[in-house]
Amino acid sequence: MTRTSADRPPEPNDIEDSFLRKQAWDYFSAHGAQRMTIFNFYIALSSLTATGYYASLKSDSHLESARTLFALLLCFFAFIFWKLDQRTKLLIKNAEHALKYFEELEPHPLHAKVFLCEETKTKATRKATKGWQSLMLWRQPLSYSDCFNLVYSVFFLIGAWSLLSNHPWWVQWCWHTIRSLV
Repeated sequence: MTRTSADRPPEPNDIEDSFLRKQAWDYFSAHGAQRMTIFNFYIALSSLTATGYYASLKSDSHLESARTLFALLLCFFAFIFWKLDQRTKLLIKNAEHALKYFEELEPHPLHAKVFLCEETKTKATRKATKGWQSLMLWRQPLSYSDCFNLVYSVFFLIGAWSLLSNHPWWVQWCWHTIRSLV
């Protein structure tokens, strides 16, 4: 009587692969959740800061002296959370590479391999988007990083514009300094 793979005891490599696969999935899951939590916190913090800035623009506001601080904080938060997002993205990519490795070992068809199938379809869609179509953001697959970076950029630009509009003399000084160097 021959034993099937279901009847035989697991080999040491199967146990190691199972442990490493679970470790990679747990790593991916933890850092994916962390990335979303960080981003949600950033949105709440920056929205409150922007609200404080715009409240300071009211004529009867007692926050006029805090305008510059609010604008600086918007720029600072955008930069810090962007750097945190880059780090978390790297950690997620590490886990994705490990999970893709384990998917490649499986004999199943591509459509059953979630990470490899998604990567193949995304590359094909991006390759098909050429010329002016690449400017139509609603037609191309944007990654989480693309969307998050857009949000970070918008808040940073709001903060920078607020700084520059409150301190036009600083813009003139920068302009004259740059012109004198060139």
